[in-house]
Amino acid sequence: MQNRWLGRLLATLALLAVMAGALWHFLNPGTRHPVEAPPQISKSDFKYHHSPPVISSSVKETDPERDLAGQPKIPRGKVEEWLAKHHRDAASLLAAFRALEDTNYLNEAATNFPNDPQVQWTILARNAFPEDRRRWLDLFKTSSPSNSLANYLSAQDYLKNGQTNQAVDELLTAAGKSQFGTYSTEAFLAGEELNRFAGKTPLESGQLAFSYSMTDVLTEDGTLKQLAWSVADLEKQQAATGDSVSVENLAQMGLAFADQIRSGENGKLIINQLVGNSSEALALSGLDQNTSYDFLDGQTPGQALQQIKEWKASIRELTQNFEAAYPGLTEEEMAGYAERKIIYGEVDAMRWVVQQHPQNSQ
Repeated sequence: MQNRWLGRLLATLALLAVMAGALWHFLNPGTRHPVEAPPQISKSDFKYHHSPPVISSSVKETDPERDLAGQPKIPRGKVEEWLAKHHRDAASLLAAFRALEDTNYLNEAATNFPNDPQVQWTILARNAFPEDRRRWLDLFKTSSPSNSLANYLSAQDYLKNGQTNQAVDELLTAAGKSQFGTYSTEAFLAGEELNRFAGKTPLESGQLAFSYSMTDVLTEDGTLKQLAWSVADLEKQQAATGDSVSVENLAQMGLAFADQIRSGENGKLIINQLVGNSSEALALSGLDQNTSYDFLDGQTPGQALQQIKEWKASIRELTQNFEAAYPGLTEEEMAGYAERKIIYGEVDAMRWVVQQHPQNSQ
């Protein structure tokens, strides 16, 4: 029993460390990074059997044999048993990849299910197969025509390669779409099921599954922040030429982008609220700070930026109080927090935790 609770505590602290690092990245300045394919393809178009996917070093485990709780990862035999149960479909292969960080499973998913949007998204989020990134971007756009995220990722790729006109077209297309999905819910549920099948407790399964899905979210958010910087750079370039109309148009594209991040599938996560607000601040930075704009509901950019600054300060304080209170929660309270996070969002759930243990948050 003592070992089980120690494992849970370590998993909790590790998960908090992941989230704290992510929040620090977006709560603090100075973290900026420098800134057509056929609709369907066959399995034979992707032969990576002798060249494993190149996964970004930022998402590799420091200890490939242990999970976030410091315990041995799920035995491979158990993973294979679970894969057989699910007939090695796309979702199960992705769950196996996330649980073991074994790129062979992602390789298999890419070869057997190249037209599956979850497979495409995972490949793009992890920056696997970077030499074929444009092909995977186009496939993602084709399989998910209503998902603006595909267009935003494509826009960033175009900007990175100096193709500004194509990038602007993607931004305009994305602004007209209402969906912003990352398949995080599907990834979480599959990961949770795999961990429970392997003998983890419900609490441990949920914590580990959440950490698996967060890896994709965090790498995606880094790409999205780069896009926000790139759009802001375009604004500055147009402002330097005196083209105020283009500046305002680009600012509105940036604001639409920020709104989609905050209201999309992961919009209830603080990290996405932070990325959305950071993107909004960048979009506003190229405008005259003392001029009222109709698309800001009559506010000036300076006023809007002040509101963002105040929100960020409140979240910084809430995060500190939450981190102090969370280790003192009972298992029942942890389950309550997880449920509230899904229903009401992370901010409301964190406030609930702080209210349960106010003496630990002083």
